[in-house]
Amino acid sequence: MSKTLKILLCADDDGIMVETIKNAVSNKGFDQNIVLVRDQHDTDTISKEIVGADVVYPDKAVITREMIKSAKKVRLFQCGTGYDTIDLEAARDRKIPVCNMPGITAQSVAEHAMYLMLALAKNDRDYRQEMKDGKWNRGVSIELAGKTVGLIGFGNIARIKARIAHSLGMKVIACRKNREKGNEGLDFVDIVDFDYLLEESDIVSILIPLIKQGSCRTEGLIGKKELEKIGVAGLGWLINTSRGGIIDEKALIESLGNNVIRKAALDVYETEPLPEHSELRRLPNVVLTPHIAGDTKEALILRYTLIAENSIKVMNNERPRYIVKELQGFI
Repeated sequence: MSKTLKILLCADDDGIMVETIKNAVSNKGFDQNIVLVRDQHDTDTISKEIVGADVVYPDKAVITREMIKSAKKVRLFQCGTGYDTIDLEAARDRKIPVCNMPGITAQSVAEHAMYLMLALAKNDRDYRQEMKDGKWNRGVSIELAGKTVGLIGFGNIARIKARIAHSLGMKVIACRKNREKGNEGLDFVDIVDFDYLLEESDIVSILIPLIKQGSCRTEGLIGKKELEKIGVAGLGWLINTSRGGIIDEKALIESLGNNVIRKAALDVYETEPLPEHSELRRLPNVVLTPHIAGDTKEALILRYTLIAENSIKVMNNERPRYIVKELQGFI
């Protein structure tokens, strides 16, 4: 007799999520019960459905200690690239693995970060629509060749972006925690100190995870002082495709309003969805996208396949792939 596998997905179905997971789980000896909670802020429904779930994919939903305490059956919290919305201590106390997906969205996020940089260079003009409207509004943009891009972080995403930027003729510098790893064979990348990067880059691109505590804390890493350093250098542009909490958003809005940061391009925000009343929506020198950097068809299929594969592993009492570093050794 088949066992029931209940997977709680805190996300809207994009047309391929449920189908991909069902296909990957089929013929593995389990009856599937896939539950979608489309509103990631619907804590009441998530709290109700998590009680009987075997596997939870929080996506961007917050999973609290109280939810984890009530989740008597849960064997796995399968996150995406980031896992900052889940109470890791509570998961550790229950010995429930929390896994992420390192590298799966790297190509997609790197390409999106480059798209945002090109959008800034081209003044974020919707020429296509202007031409359709019968207009002929020309403008002066800039070349990226010869400009310096500073990458905060040098993981999978940053290394891909470094290659793309280098191919455009840009100078690439990066800072990373483990400087002894160097540029990992990318001889065109100089590994530099954090402050040097802020002061010497035309464009600063944030490519690190959000960490809220400990010696590696990145929450609030970019505040007023750091924004002023970026503003002094070159173009004074800032791009964030990581997590909104890495930047002090209030300070960023002020620096954009005062033209300290001349341009910014953001895919992530302190509060998501970005509130309708956010000042960021009204500033003319900001390009905004709705946290879609990793949402390409290719990356999503890899993501959903991993959810299914890790679900089968834990149901078969096997160790899942990519347990987050904070829980390794405890689980």
